[in-house]
Amino acid sequence: MAPMTGLTIDLRGKSFSGTPVLGPLSFTLAPGERACLLGPSGIGKSTLLSLIAGFDRAYDGTIALPPGRIAMVFQAPRLLPWRTLAQNIALIPGAGDLSRARALLAEAGLADAADQYPEKVSLGMQRRAALCRALAVSPALILLDEPLVSLDPASTEQMRALLRRTLDLTGATALLTTHDRREALALTDRILEIDGRPATLRHDRPSPLSRDDRLDPQRVETAYREMF
Repeated sequence: MAPMTGLTIDLRGKSFSGTPVLGPLSFTLAPGERACLLGPSGIGKSTLLSLIAGFDRAYDGTIALPPGRIAMVFQAPRLLPWRTLAQNIALIPGAGDLSRARALLAEAGLADAADQYPEKVSLGMQRRAALCRALAVSPALILLDEPLVSLDPASTEQMRALLRRTLDLTGATALLTTHDRREALALTDRILEIDGRPATLRHDRPSPLSRDDRLDPQRVETAYREMF
């Protein structure tokens, strides 16, 4: 019997209107591993997440998913504006009722905002609510598309702490995208750097930092200077 994996990608190519955007690209994540797709904006990171999530099946190659549910956190929170934060979570099939939604929001520091509508809270709070929505289904694999983009420094640190804490608790395999090398070092076990036209995997490097070391901004900065 083959060992269980968190995710296996063997992509031979992905094109839009005949133009290749992703070239040969292969990697495997172990269960519970946290990896980052690192690359410049527009390189195809979000496209690859869409392929993994099953939103786009027009590609050449294979993608093997782990057993269990898949969840995705988009760059934009995508909360329904006519629903409260708690209702946005509870309406997802398998997420549980409003009491569970409120409990998840409380863990994210949003207890007082559970009955607020998205337009009444900050972008950082909307992002945390969107993460709670993804975690509500107890996913085996969670995909996060630029989860910290456009956040102010305080909101960025709140979101980082929440990501670390929730991934520690759930043990889910995680794949996030970013163009920020410090962010990659602060959040993940492994850095998959893609570049080129079409984009291919240029570097596959383990993080030099333990999960505990990543809590120290100075160690992250030192690792950044040594690695990049």
